[in-house]
Amino acid sequence: MKNSWLKIMTLLFSAVLLFSTLQVASAIKTEIIYTGTGGDVSKNYYIKKYTPRTQVTSEVFQAARKGTPMFTFGNGGGKKVIIVAGVHGNELPASIAAVKLINYLSGRNIRGTVYVVPFLIPSSTAKTYRYWKGKNPNSIANIRGTPTNRILQIALSRDVDAVGDFHSTRPGGVPGKTSILCTRIPTYESYRMAYQMSRYSGSAFIPAQVAGKDYPGALEDVCNLAGIPAVTAEVRSPHGSVASGSVTKSYTQMIGFLKYNGVI
Repeated sequence: MKNSWLKIMTLLFSAVLLFSTLQVASAIKTEIIYTGTGGDVSKNYYIKKYTPRTQVTSEVFQAARKGTPMFTFGNGGGKKVIIVAGVHGNELPASIAAVKLINYLSGRNIRGTVYVVPFLIPSSTAKTYRYWKGKNPNSIANIRGTPTNRILQIALSRDVDAVGDFHSTRPGGVPGKTSILCTRIPTYESYRMAYQMSRYSGSAFIPAQVAGKDYPGALEDVCNLAGIPAVTAEVRSPHGSVASGSVTKSYTQMIGFLKYNGVI
């Protein structure tokens, strides 16, 4: 009898210990991290058609009208990661996948903290427009006051451990194929993370040697130069459209990013 009671207490203690390592992401915490970028993304045909039709999605759309929304899961502790989509408003699969991910994370147990930015520039996504004030947003992340640099500043101020920037690449473009991009120097963790993500998602693995050389001002490169491991994930899809399977592939890349970082 004594041994049975001891086993029961041991099981209960193990259950409590396991629960204590998990953070319940039951409620979405919403911040507007950049103003002047708000837009009605539901006016975009593909965004409206392919995002989950849920109350959570409605909340995401409402927040995007006010500016750049960021949704937090977890309590700010543990390992911290950021997922960004919609840097280019005409690259739609990743933004749809990010909304799908927000729905998935809502109410689930996670280890650590996940920040999700599904539309970096909602006004551009609403109009399927690639640029911000006439400039490529992914070439000015090193300039303070830009939406992409805001991601860097948040990552620095909140001690974020990894950044994943999710895009789509048109056929014939650069890189032109479903892939994970990274750099070896100065943040080798970028290389390791991209390699594992590529294996998990079945994406091509495209490493560069030094951050900032091939894509100066890119969010991934700027983060790596600041010592924050970062990768860029691409899925093959025409700009302004959604190729068959591209949303699922982008979503799989995001899950691979979270699994690599031990958050889910």
